[in-house]
Amino acid sequence: MAEIQSLPDALRGQAAADPESPFLFWPDGWNWRWWSWRETADLAARWSAPLAGLRPACGVAFAGDSYPEAIVLDLAVMSVGLTPVPLILGSSGGGAGGHGPSAHEAGPPEPAAQTAAQAAKRAGCVAWLEVAGRELRVTRLDGPLAGSAAAAGSVAAPAAGDPGVLVAGDGGVWRRLSQAALLAAAAEVEGAMAPPSGRQADSRERQILVAGWPLQEWAGRLLTAWAVAAGAALVLEADPALRLGAVLWARPTVFHGTAAELAALRLRVEAARRPGRWRRLPVPPLGRLRTLFQGDPPAADDAAFWRERGARLLRLPGLDDVSR
Repeated sequence: MAEIQSLPDALRGQAAADPESPFLFWPDGWNWRWWSWRETADLAARWSAPLAGLRPACGVAFAGDSYPEAIVLDLAVMSVGLTPVPLILGSSGGGAGGHGPSAHEAGPPEPAAQTAAQAAKRAGCVAWLEVAGRELRVTRLDGPLAGSAAAAGSVAAPAAGDPGVLVAGDGGVWRRLSQAALLAAAAEVEGAMAPPSGRQADSRERQILVAGWPLQEWAGRLLTAWAVAAGAALVLEADPALRLGAVLWARPTVFHGTAAELAALRLRVEAARRPGRWRRLPVPPLGRLRTLFQGDPPAADDAAFWRERGARLLRLPGLDDVSR
C-alpha cells in the first residue's frame, strides 16, 4: 500500500488491474447485487463531474449509512479534492438510492422537521448529495449557517492539496484525517492481518469483508479504506440482526463485530455443523474466516474457539492514535 497516494487512486488502480472482479455487494430484498471495480470507478467518475466547480477542500455531505452509493459518493467527492462528510440523519434524512437509516447512530438524531440539506448546512457543508436511479442530485447550499462550526464540532482546517476525510469521534466531534494518515492506518490493518507463516498461498488469497458500520464512524471509515486499498470484496449489511446471516452466506475472510456478535456467530457456526462432517484437526469456520476484529475483548471461551480454528482476533487501530 506504500505506493498508493489516495483512495481514489487505489480505486482507479484496482479497476485497471482487475476491472470485472466483484467489489461491492449489498442485499436487495431476497437477492444480493454487486458492482465490479470497473462499474464502481465509472460511477465515481460520473458523479464527480458535477462537483468540479465547488470550492477546493470544502465539505460535501451525503447520507453516511452503510449502502453502496455511499461508498461511491465518498470516493467521488475525494477524487475532485473535496472533503466527504457522511451524515447519519436518523428518521429525518434517509439514505440515497432508497436505503434507510443505519442502526448505528454516531450522535443524537436530527429533529423530525430538519431536512437533509439543513443538516448538511449545520455541518458547514456547501452541498448535499443524493442518488436516484444512478443519477446524482446536487443541492447547492448558500453557505454555512451561523454557528455551524460549533454544531459540527472542532474541525481542523485542511492541508493544501489534501482535504482528507472527516470522522466522528467521541461525543460526535469531527476529526479530520489526511489521506496519508488514513492510508497508513489501512496499512496497519493489512500488516496485522498478514499470516504469521508468511505462506505465499495465504498472501495471494483475495480478502472478503462483511461490514455494516457507517462511514461516519471510525470502524466503517477505516475498514472501507482498507478494502479499497487492498482490493478486497466488500459485503454491506447495515442491519445488525441480519449481519450474521450475511457472514454465513458470504463466507468472508474478515469480519468486524462486537464481542456479543462474535459469541452469536460462534453459536451459529456450531449449530450449523453436521455430525461426522468436521475434520479431526481444527479448521477455520465458514471455510476461510481467518481474521476477526472486535471492539471489546470476547469471553475467554469464545476467544479460544476462534483461535483453535485458525482465526486471529485483533483490534482496529484507534482513531485517537491515528489522529495524533
